[in-house]
Amino acid sequence: MVALAAISVLLFPLGLAFLVWRRVSRLGRVSRRLAVLMALGGAVAGGFSVYFERLLLSFTGLSFQVSTSGVGGALLATFLLAAPLEEALKVSVVWPLYRTRRIDGPRLGVCYASIAGAGFAASEEFLAVMAAGGSGLSVLRALVSVPAHLFFAGVWGYALGTRGRERGHWFSIAWLAATSLHGLYEHIVWGRGPGLLVTVVPLTVFMGVGAWVALRDVAPEAFDGRDSILPEPPSLRRMRDALRPVDHKLMVRWIVVGAFVTLGLMIALLAVAVVLGHRLGVDFSLADESDVRSSGPLILLGAAVLLAFPLAGYLVAKASAAHSVLEPALAAGSALAALVAMLFVTAPIGVLFALAVAPLAFGLACGGAWIGLER
Repeated sequence: MVALAAISVLLFPLGLAFLVWRRVSRLGRVSRRLAVLMALGGAVAGGFSVYFERLLLSFTGLSFQVSTSGVGGALLATFLLAAPLEEALKVSVVWPLYRTRRIDGPRLGVCYASIAGAGFAASEEFLAVMAAGGSGLSVLRALVSVPAHLFFAGVWGYALGTRGRERGHWFSIAWLAATSLHGLYEHIVWGRGPGLLVTVVPLTVFMGVGAWVALRDVAPEAFDGRDSILPEPPSLRRMRDALRPVDHKLMVRWIVVGAFVTLGLMIALLAVAVVLGHRLGVDFSLADESDVRSSGPLILLGAAVLLAFPLAGYLVAKASAAHSVLEPALAAGSALAALVAMLFVTAPIGVLFALAVAPLAFGLACGGAWIGLER
């Protein structure tokens, strides 16, 4: 039974890697030999990462789990050891292709980096499930962890394949962002109790939409709108253009107004969610992260928070007659920063939830503003 669970965790990332390779290959030939080498190199790097992390954690007495070493110790182990080490090892696998000019654009950068991330995930999660005796919770955590390895490797892989003098600058930013968000994701999945696993859903949705947009951008011919009932995603270039100020004029007053509108909508919708929850019999006193029943209240409150952002983005864009989503986007960012600051003072555990929903909330605010733009 343990072997079967571990094998399923081993095959899942490899299956995702094959799908990425197949999609990207439709636009142009991608070397199978190099793809296999990236997967194997990632697997070796994943095994080394597990060995080195266990060695260092046993030496320092730290642990990834909050229940063992406390919040501070778990955060140190994740953000100062695991996250940077793992992303650096993945880069070391892909770097020879970059140095030998085998990566000539974002398409190959995303492809090879994602495949290396899949190989890394396969070996790391396989060993994690085996070490946990194949328990159901360990299998769930391992499966949930897999997409993050591919996505965040693809983020810096995209930057690695860009052209121009500022490629190194963008790669550094992309790597730091990917490392930080991946560390947050892994801390929730492996460091917190099962009751908080639901908080990675917004990040998972964000990764899914981001991967869809990125693959649509690097391999547009691989997507045929006639084969999908979903709307066609915008290109990354179009998204960048939407975030630029029109005529270089930034409407600061609408950023301030938008931040207050967003916070006001969050408070109002949270109140509605609480009233609705009481009528449905939801017990909001279940705040123990070790209790899976905590997921119900978190889902209801999280949905209320997320709904505020597209509504606020739309209202601000309409009221300001904006031609760019920059002001609503900055307003959403300001509201998120204020929310994190308030939670840090009043309810520190809520900071984790706020950071987990932040990428998706920001994207939803931009989406709402996009609908409300003056055209």
